[in-house]
Amino acid sequence: MSAQSAKDTPIKVLWLTSSYPRSKDDSASVFLRYLAEALVNQKVSLCILSPDHPEVQATKQPDGIVCRHFRYFWPRKLQILAYGSGILPNLRAAPWLLFQVPFFILSMFIAAAWTMVVQRPSLIHAHWIFPQGTIAVLLGKLLRVPVLVTAHGGDAFALRGSFLGAIKRWTIKHCAAWTSNTNATADAVGPDLPKPHIIPMGIDYEKFAAGNAEAVLKPNNQQKTILLFVGRLVEKKGVADLIAAVSGLPNDLLGRVELWIIGDGALRNKLRALAVEYKIDEQVVFYGKLPNISLPDYYAAADIFIAPSIVDAQGDTEGQGVILLEAMASGSAVISTRTGGIAEIIEHGKTGLLVEPKQVKSLSDAIKQLLLDESLRQGQCALGKLAAESYDWKEIARKFIDIYNRQSCSTMR
Repeated sequence: MSAQSAKDTPIKVLWLTSSYPRSKDDSASVFLRYLAEALVNQKVSLCILSPDHPEVQATKQPDGIVCRHFRYFWPRKLQILAYGSGILPNLRAAPWLLFQVPFFILSMFIAAAWTMVVQRPSLIHAHWIFPQGTIAVLLGKLLRVPVLVTAHGGDAFALRGSFLGAIKRWTIKHCAAWTSNTNATADAVGPDLPKPHIIPMGIDYEKFAAGNAEAVLKPNNQQKTILLFVGRLVEKKGVADLIAAVSGLPNDLLGRVELWIIGDGALRNKLRALAVEYKIDEQVVFYGKLPNISLPDYYAAADIFIAPSIVDAQGDTEGQGVILLEAMASGSAVISTRTGGIAEIIEHGKTGLLVEPKQVKSLSDAIKQLLLDESLRQGQCALGKLAAESYDWKEIARKFIDIYNRQSCSTMR
């Protein structure tokens, strides 16, 4: 093969992941779909292996992407360990799902091994350290293929027991390279490990910058100041604190605002009841889960985006906070908390406001500050929009491709 033809040949990569969009409009780990599409636009060929689920639909993929789903339990309607609120929240809500975990791991291993034999990729890229990273490292050793592992946050901040912690450290020590979305995520994995490449997850900057507020605003909220939350309704997202903080606003400000909550999850009914308890249910709109393609319009309509993340009972928290970047690109002011990797995304006082997690009064005061200070809000919107542009998927994909090329070349030598 000539040097030129080798250069033009796409790198073949097998992705292992516990979550990937199940249909065209699904928002489950949709950031992985955007990364995949950015990679194949830059000469990468991807085979993506993710769990089967009752909601998986046959979906046409862009050229260069093949999606495969592994079955791990029968009947199919009981395959609910993954997706939804996420594996760990699903296990907490339904402990009987623990019975599915061994089948999940074994099925992924067998499906990945078969895919390796048939597709013969030059690299395995595992998203989340356990179990995908561990499975990938085992297969890499058996088949002499380099392995890249990416930590996204939940795999670092949770799963910290001595046994699983040892497995995670073994995985990182034996992969060819690993990446982390923030330094905070990397630090949470553990000390005395090879240094990671810090590569954040990105956004489609142009898409979020082009949202149309008029498409979602209605006559009854045209004059309202829109507060927005987008994400799963699980403990670590801190939505209960957000509802409490909004209820604590002075009456004159409370009458001016409307809180939009977009997303679904295990806490949905509890959060609805909480809004009623605080007597602000008329100011709170629960939209449920919306197609990702429609989100830019909701971001564009929002005056202030709020992500009140906390550390949950299992130690899990926000590894990065991609939703904050989406809001910034859309021109919204942002408020979040100093937890996980969020402070690496938001510069307090410049691109947004940060408060301590679980401090409802501080959160309420930050909302009040932006409601009353229009010049502060507009200034942060402008600086946030500028900062978000550097996280465009084209730039993020190039960083991953650099690692793919280095690992593939080291294998050929």
